[in-house]
Amino acid sequence: MTLFDALGFRWDKSAVPTSVPSHSIDRVCFRFHKMLPEFVWDASVLEGRHGNDGLPRGLSPGCSRHSVCEER
Repeated sequence: MTLFDALGFRWDKSAVPTSVPSHSIDRVCFRFHKMLPEFVWDASVLEGRHGNDGLPRGLSPGCSRHSVCEER
């Protein structure tokens, strides 16, 4: 018995794409940094911390530097 059979997990391996697009590390880091505030927000909501409860005073989820936040 295979692991997938034991777990009751079925999938069609032929449906998985064989060629996956690759991007430069710079592009990947750029996209990650653009999505980071959303990741933080989603995690805080899942933990029950709505709004800015879990963030340091004076920072909002979209701030990248403290000095930028103070200008808002």
